[in-house]
Amino acid sequence: MPKTIYTSEARQDFRDIFRYIARDRKRPSVAAKNIREIKAKCKQYAEAFAKGSEIGTARPELGHGCRTFTEKRWVIIFRDVDDEIEVLRIVDGGRDYSKLFGS
Repeated sequence: MPKTIYTSEARQDFRDIFRYIARDRKRPSVAAKNIREIKAKCKQYAEAFAKGSEIGTARPELGHGCRTFTEKRWVIIFRDVDDEIEVLRIVDGGRDYSKLFGS
C-alpha cells in the first residue's frame, strides 16, 4: 500500500491551517474538513505515484525532485521517496512559498 510521509514542517502546516480556520475564522468544522480533504488528496496522489503516474507539476526551483499539486486554495509541495510521496509543506496558494525553500 502506498504511503504518504509528512515532514515535521508539513505536520506544523496542518496545525497552522486548522488553527487559522477554526480559531481565527471561527469555523472548526470547516477546518477539520479542509484537513481531511488535503490528506485524502495526498493519499490519492501517493496511490497514483505508486502505479507509475507522473503526478504534480515539477518545481526544480524548490529543490531536487520537488513537485506540487493543489487542493482548493492549498499548494502541496512534495517529492517522491522510494515509491512513496513525502509532503514537505502545505501552503496557501496566495503565499510566496518559494521563499520557504530559499529560492
